[in-house]
Amino acid sequence: MPVSHKYDVGEKVMVKWPGSALWYPAKVLAIQGEEYKVKFEEGTEDEVTADYIRTVGSFRRRSSSKSPSRRRSRSRSPARSPSRQRVSRSPSRKSVAQKQQQQQQQQTSSKTATKSTTSTSTVVTQSKSMPKPDLTPTRTPSKRILTSRSTTEVHSYTTRSSTKSGQQILEPMVEVKTGRVPKTNSYEFGGPIGAFFIMVSLPLFIYYLYFTCSKTLCKLQLLPACTHDWRDYYDRDAYLIFLGWMVLQVFLFMLPVGSVVKGLPLRTGQRLEYRLNGFFAFIVSLILFGGLVYKKYPVTVVYDKFLPLLTAAMIFSLLLSVFLYVKARKASGHALAPSGNSGNIVYDFFMGHELNPRIGSFDFKFFCELRPGLIGWVLLDLAFVVKVWTDFPENPPWPLLLLTFFQLLYVADSLLYEHAILSTMDIIHDGFGFMLVFGDLVWVPFTYTLQARYLADNPSRSTMPNYCLIPILILGLIGYYIFRASNSQKSAFRENPYSSKFAASNILITASKKRLLMSGWWGWVRHPNYLGDLMMALAWSLCCGFSSIVPYFYPIYLLILLVHREMRDSAHCKQKYGTVWAKYCENVPYRIFPRVY
Repeated sequence: MPVSHKYDVGEKVMVKWPGSALWYPAKVLAIQGEEYKVKFEEGTEDEVTADYIRTVGSFRRRSSSKSPSRRRSRSRSPARSPSRQRVSRSPSRKSVAQKQQQQQQQQTSSKTATKSTTSTSTVVTQSKSMPKPDLTPTRTPSKRILTSRSTTEVHSYTTRSSTKSGQQILEPMVEVKTGRVPKTNSYEFGGPIGAFFIMVSLPLFIYYLYFTCSKTLCKLQLLPACTHDWRDYYDRDAYLIFLGWMVLQVFLFMLPVGSVVKGLPLRTGQRLEYRLNGFFAFIVSLILFGGLVYKKYPVTVVYDKFLPLLTAAMIFSLLLSVFLYVKARKASGHALAPSGNSGNIVYDFFMGHELNPRIGSFDFKFFCELRPGLIGWVLLDLAFVVKVWTDFPENPPWPLLLLTFFQLLYVADSLLYEHAILSTMDIIHDGFGFMLVFGDLVWVPFTYTLQARYLADNPSRSTMPNYCLIPILILGLIGYYIFRASNSQKSAFRENPYSSKFAASNILITASKKRLLMSGWWGWVRHPNYLGDLMMALAWSLCCGFSSIVPYFYPIYLLILLVHREMRDSAHCKQKYGTVWAKYCENVPYRIFPRVY
């Protein structure tokens, strides 16, 4: 009988948790080629090959009366450090006694307070040398992985056999899997047709924003006046400035400065290393910019050549996307992105075919996510400030200065807490293709500077009195406080949900032993960080006054983006946590806006 049909749909089996020696009861849902789609008792679904499946009858279960050592092990391990792994013991009384003495000696010297508990699911171990899985402990050494933890990072991951070691999560995280990445079985963004439409329309839309909000006029137009001379889109100096900027950021990225942390586990269980020196690169870039201004170098050239600079970024993004797709075609099966492995060239090119494209230690996605685009955004703002202050030295551009302060604070926060991006969907789920490349290198620096360019083109456009900037400043700072405080609470809870600071918190425990926080900021609304983000975005646009709706593009766009993201998150959590998520939503009914939505 073929391997793919060794087990039938609906059959109850034992499935080995990928990356460990643990086996759990599950049910076969479907057969897809050589892989089986299974569902564990707690509701988690996975895709595994036949090598990871055994029949229930192949496991021999010992009664509780014959396994006193299993019960006693709970009371004998009150202080096991998460970094130590427990080794299964021999049934020999003599070897058990010896290991008990060793454990007691270790417990005497250990001062940690983490308690080890067993999972509610059936957990067993299997030795590689065993021909048949067995619930009975054997003489063959094997290890049970209780937790996977790194003390150097805030964000960690949780296995099915997690214990009270502080490694639970507040939001859905990636699960450890092995083997090749299965084919993408559902499309996003309208599938290949939608992806093609987005790839064509995005560059056109950015050009539309540029010509709609020009130096002479800034209002919504169906067909704004635009130049048809190709020489307006090409400028050698602008192209060299962009390439030089990218080279500088690559150089700063590769410097051995900053801490090195490990990201979340890949399907193989491997954890990639990342050097966190984004804030260092930001400070160096600001110092270099200040040096150019001090030496009276015309930094306003980026304002004068904004259109060819934008075009250079678009061309570079397209070429980089092509290179990444060609590289991904040669990548191993387990290195592909689960969202960009459909087999359709257009869709995979857009979504990103490879999850973490690297050459040596250079990680393309991690580099592009926060470096050239975000830092470039701030430097463009500063160049616009220099432009206005040079042209009107007797009249400081206070609205533009306040806007630049807001956006500099936002970017500095992102780079100071650079580690937070390692647990985002961009890093752990989405491939690195046209969507992220274009977003990082073109969309962020050249659309998020729209308000600053609006004020630089004509400073008199903001007709509000300067005292009106005070409530705008308060709004922006309150938004930032909510954004930072809620994110800090989330990070602290992820790092150690058993900390004394959460002792009085309302917490829900899911079937997989993950914990959901229902107090503090996260008991107020489900996404307080989104609320803070939107308040900051509104403050940015208010700096531009009310003469045009175009500068309010960013908060409108961000509102649509975050509402859509919240809906995706909610649907994912509902499927993953079931009734526990329903109870969470009952306790925290508002999604983003208190008493509104």
